[in-house]
Amino acid sequence: MEELDKIIDLIRSGKIDLYSKIVDAYEGQVRAVVASMVPDSSQVPDITQQVFIIAYQRLATYKPGTFFAAWLRSIARNVAQNERRRWYRRREMEDGFKAEVADQLEPHIDQAIEEMPEELFKNLTDCLSRLQGKSRDVMEGFYYKKQHLNDLAGLLQISSNSAKVILHRARQAIGSCLLKKGRCNV
Repeated sequence: MEELDKIIDLIRSGKIDLYSKIVDAYEGQVRAVVASMVPDSSQVPDITQQVFIIAYQRLATYKPGTFFAAWLRSIARNVAQNERRRWYRRREMEDGFKAEVADQLEPHIDQAIEEMPEELFKNLTDCLSRLQGKSRDVMEGFYYKKQHLNDLAGLLQISSNSAKVILHRARQAIGSCLLKKGRCNV
């Protein structure tokens, strides 16, 4: 502990390059705290980095001789908890927005399906049936089961970004399939 306090004193006196020793020594602990608290695992590296930035900025508040790891973990918990709250608020807002849009569109959906030419409906169904693997799983989960992409990513054990890419490519594949059938102008 005395060694760590000496390093912290040197960092406080301007030898900021020594801060990398602290990051190297405690990154695993901070990452574990953050990962256990935030719902979106893709955010863990960024939040971990943010914790070390805040810890550096608050290094003057650390009291030498106390347990540095506990001080650092408390910063990590606070930052992760704030991010978790932000994530849930954003999710609630998105869900509310989706529900509002769905309520406005619902009366028009049945009419659009009824007016859809039978052949176009068959072509669309055929194009959807050609999707395989994760493309099919993402499309079914997102459109038919109304699952959020982050939830789908977790179920499929892929990153949220991968789920977005798979959804985008599946949409393109369906569009290309409809185009080949002469049922799409885009």
